[in-house]
Amino acid sequence: MLDPRQLQTLAAVAETGGFDKAAKKLFLTQSAVSQRIRQLEELLGQPVLTRTVPAEATETGRQLLQHYQQLLLMEDQLLQKLNPATRQREFTTLAVGVNADSLATWYMQAVAPVLSERDLLLDIVVDDQDHTHELMRTGHVIGCVGTRPVPIQGGIQHYLGAMRYLCLATPSFAARYFPDGVDHAALARAPSILFSRKDAVQGQFLRQAAGYDGSFPSFTIPSAQGFVELTRQGLAYCLLPELLLEDDLASGKLIDLFPGQYIDIPLYWHHWRVESQLSHALTEAMLDYCGQYLRQDKVKQAEQ
Repeated sequence: MLDPRQLQTLAAVAETGGFDKAAKKLFLTQSAVSQRIRQLEELLGQPVLTRTVPAEATETGRQLLQHYQQLLLMEDQLLQKLNPATRQREFTTLAVGVNADSLATWYMQAVAPVLSERDLLLDIVVDDQDHTHELMRTGHVIGCVGTRPVPIQGGIQHYLGAMRYLCLATPSFAARYFPDGVDHAALARAPSILFSRKDAVQGQFLRQAAGYDGSFPSFTIPSAQGFVELTRQGLAYCLLPELLLEDDLASGKLIDLFPGQYIDIPLYWHHWRVESQLSHALTEAMLDYCGQYLRQDKVKQAEQ
């Protein structure tokens, strides 16, 4: 039988990336953490963590982390059934993966009622929208908002809706870099913005809108608000979600470089099949909110 303390220790090391940091998180000595991991590996006859910096879960370790997340959900649900009065006075923490643009626009508004009604805390892990499902697959979160259209093995997915992105810049930026219009030579020189080096949406849009498949200079900013501010300052052009724009287009602060061209990014909520009442409440809250505020029509996507 697997020891829950060993699984908790594995989760702490995978989350913090090191035995010493995991020890501080669990209020243990580093030797105690090492001993628990060693005992778990001896039981299984194979490693559950890489001995690298940072330490990462092996394939076996990832399966254990998924199992541990589901155990926590089942335990929380059982405790709510057995002693609901006590559980209502305690906070429960769920780890979720969310892409930066959703977090900056609709996500907190969607889940706020559940957080206040259920005494729920969220441990939100942010990543690029095309990669949040890796957080779930590796056992770091119980659910994630991302673009993967098919369920992860052992999980369920729900379509939330689409976020529309426009390619915008300030008039002064456009005059400087695109004086003769947006052509391939100008796109090769004009600085854009990426969330990370994993971010492929800008390149996809340029292929769709301009037939451009070359390289372009880019800032890397893992913040949705950072995209907006850098663009408003006239330092770059980029794709911005319409939900983040205030009166920028109406006032002329920003202009659309490709009028009539846009990209709709479909978003999905993924969670494990073993689901607690809390995670179910999160799911229902997101579906209700996104049904009103995200685009539900057929999405127009960039070519893959």
